[in-house]
Amino acid sequence: MKSVVLTFALAAVTASANADDQWVSVGAARPVAPATQNTPNDSSAMAVVKTPANIPSSVVPPASSSSLLSEMSLQMEQMQLEIAELRGRLEEQDNLIRRMSQEQQERYLDLDRRIAALLAGGSPAVVPAAVVKESPADAYKNAMTLVREKKFADANIAFNDFVKNYPQDPLVGNALYWSGEVYLVQSDLDKALENFRKVVEQYADHDKAADATYKIGITLHKKGDVTQAKVWLQKVIDQYTGKADGTVRLAKSYLAKLP
Repeated sequence: MKSVVLTFALAAVTASANADDQWVSVGAARPVAPATQNTPNDSSAMAVVKTPANIPSSVVPPASSSSLLSEMSLQMEQMQLEIAELRGRLEEQDNLIRRMSQEQQERYLDLDRRIAALLAGGSPAVVPAAVVKESPADAYKNAMTLVREKKFADANIAFNDFVKNYPQDPLVGNALYWSGEVYLVQSDLDKALENFRKVVEQYADHDKAADATYKIGITLHKKGDVTQAKVWLQKVIDQYTGKADGTVRLAKSYLAKLP
């Protein structure tokens, strides 16, 4: 009887073990649930928003953007002045070549008169020695040299003297324009405006008339008269397109920035 009971108990244990093994694949270990770790709920850590590391620094606006714009504006004005000085040098060279050609012609004519007098049996007239006077070309050149040396007060005196001493010289329009430029650099807006207007009104066909018209617009804007500044800048575009396209481009660019 005891052997029968023992056999029945062993069979029950074996059946229970086989029932558990039905959930395990052949040759695999019994799956074990992964251990979990309780993470503390740190609200401060959750509030942090990470910035992607690959965002370029250039997209972040600089703290001193207004200072940078001011510096760039100052550099632009300096570049414009330097360009203006270069254009002045070209004008100076053109005038020098024209003067040299004229003087050469005068020497040739004088020599021709002397030869004709000798052939006629006479003697060439003796011209008494005279004090050598500064030529208009030299006076204008000296004034432009003062501009390049940034001796603005002396430059304006030289330009004003040039206009007074050589009122019929072709370079009077240039002298008035550059005097206006110097006054503009010195922030003497009224005198700058006066000289630019003289170029436009008295020398309308002059090479500097377009530039003077443009500078009137700039000067009026600096004086706070935006409405009239726009009128004069538009006048540059209307009157000088196809004649002074470089100045027209400057006028269009400046006009586009005005409110």
